[in-house]
Amino acid sequence: MASLNDSPVIWTLAKDLGIKKISNPVEEILNFCEKKVKKILKEFTDCNTLQGLLEAIAAKMNTQFCEIRDDNELETTKKRFVSRGEKIFANLDSELNDEVLGITFKLTNREPWERQFVSVIDCRGSKAFRSYFTKWHEIAHLLVLTDQQRLKFMRTNTNPAKIDPEEVMVDKIAGRFGFYPSFIRKKVKKHDLTFEIIEMLKFELCPEASVKAALIGFVNAWPGPCILAYCKLGLKKSEQRNLSQQSFGFMAEPMARLRAIEIVLNPAATKASFRIHKNMRVPNSSVIKYFYENFEEFAEAEENLSWWESSDGKRLGDIPIAVKVRRYSEGVFALISPL
Repeated sequence: MASLNDSPVIWTLAKDLGIKKISNPVEEILNFCEKKVKKILKEFTDCNTLQGLLEAIAAKMNTQFCEIRDDNELETTKKRFVSRGEKIFANLDSELNDEVLGITFKLTNREPWERQFVSVIDCRGSKAFRSYFTKWHEIAHLLVLTDQQRLKFMRTNTNPAKIDPEEVMVDKIAGRFGFYPSFIRKKVKKHDLTFEIIEMLKFELCPEASVKAALIGFVNAWPGPCILAYCKLGLKKSEQRNLSQQSFGFMAEPMARLRAIEIVLNPAATKASFRIHKNMRVPNSSVIKYFYENFEEFAEAEENLSWWESSDGKRLGDIPIAVKVRRYSEGVFALISPL
């Protein structure tokens, strides 16, 4: 988050939002949005699910969701709005390309009873699995919409990190409120972190969310320290560089090992310095490796964080841990928490 805090774009956004004293613009923008969300919740006192929160904020942000599930629906939607004089919809099919998941337009010829914006959510093919987060991303754009941006339209991209810092900031806002910690923590006071609990919370609070989004979101919102690691076969960073530069010459290509390819540390883990580093090799003695190699559906074990070792031989701290593993796509997800 440090590099994002250094971005002039993010500092400008914080100033445009009227934030007076700026030292940590990312966190201050998140706090700005949280104040808005809390104010909305005072009006919607019966709102107790994340799906309900999404709908409540959409209403207050004056947008309606329009889901596109196939090409015919895309063409019908385009024609419907263009026929009403909404010319900005004329290029909807090209706007919703492979890199774009959603887009929000401001209506210019709306009826008095209609909402001011339309957030078009592309649910075609594999994009359907990301529809929940796409909706939150579009809502996040509206939460930080400044007067300077009133005539712009907003997009959700498949890879915001490649677009601009503001898109990354909007992604952080979507992640915060799509899995709003205050909603989740009420539900988990008496529970340990397990895949079953996450599935239960997903079904109860946000059934539209994808499995991966729910895992990341609930781990981030969990009150105690925890790590979500996605492990699959991969190379060391130096091996990746050499391979991309074709620097091995006559040497044999390196062998891929089971590694923690993606790591999510929740705030409590970061605060407690409880961490596993991205791309670390999974210990041979870990249940994660046993599970991966034996193609089981679920496993758990008590281990020690010191089993994890970096390529230079340094081991992590001596901390007893609980490890729970579940298969996902080409690899496995591991939930790791201190005992």
